[in-house]
Amino acid sequence: MDSLTHLLVGHAMGVAASSAAHPIGAAAYWAVLVGNSLPDIDVPVSLLIRRDVKLHRTVTHTIPGSALLSALSALVLHALFPLAPLGQLFGWTLLGCLVHMLLDCLNLFGARPFWPLSSRPVGLGVLHILDPILVVLLGLPAAGAALHLASPGLLSLSFALMWVYVLYRIFTARKLYHLLRRQGSVKARVVPWYLSWRYVFETAERIEFGHWARGRRLALQTYQKLDSPLVRASLAMPQVEAFLRAAEYPYAVVQEDDCGHAVVWGDALRQLRADFRPVRVHVDN
Repeated sequence: MDSLTHLLVGHAMGVAASSAAHPIGAAAYWAVLVGNSLPDIDVPVSLLIRRDVKLHRTVTHTIPGSALLSALSALVLHALFPLAPLGQLFGWTLLGCLVHMLLDCLNLFGARPFWPLSSRPVGLGVLHILDPILVVLLGLPAAGAALHLASPGLLSLSFALMWVYVLYRIFTARKLYHLLRRQGSVKARVVPWYLSWRYVFETAERIEFGHWARGRRLALQTYQKLDSPLVRASLAMPQVEAFLRAAEYPYAVVQEDDCGHAVVWGDALRQLRADFRPVRVHVDN
């Protein structure tokens, strides 16, 4: 999720924790708030060591990484709140980190929370990285409480309602997925897109990327599966092999260039990532 949503979730969850963790309420609030944003420390670290954002959603978005970050943060918070037990501070901070990871796993590309036991990403694909409903649901009560126009208890209620909304999105995603499979796809993926849905629909002949419009598929892009000598020749190239190991819905496009022909490999799903780059290789005739 985006940083604003994590911050709003941490604030709402922290208000609920401060009531449950009497008499160390303020310490519990800050532990949960910090924990909900802590895994994203990989972004500034990645930029600082000039790795772009390649470290994002890696070690800090795992259970061991979150536990280590929570332990370090608990020590800092204990220095600020010496009356708060260190173990409780660790527990509240870790809980905030785990909720952060859970929300990221509800996105399309997810995270790998069970590393190093498993490197398989968990990405349910039911929430867009910036979901307007969540921002409004959590943001309005937070603003109301800050302006003394609403009770802080309303924030706790908004945190509970957030999970009702998540369950609704999960149910809707499963329903749309089964619709895609019944329409003849050999492989399909539902893609959250703000308040609506997009999809990837694969058959034996093509890959279709589009969005739902009034219960129907509306294709935005269609990629035919090419079986040409040029495409087959590109399969032996190391960069193409590496690309195909990570691709979920790969497609190839043959283009003419100054040196003859080039094959461009893309992924109908991964093209939604901001850091996605297709692979272009030159192939001799």
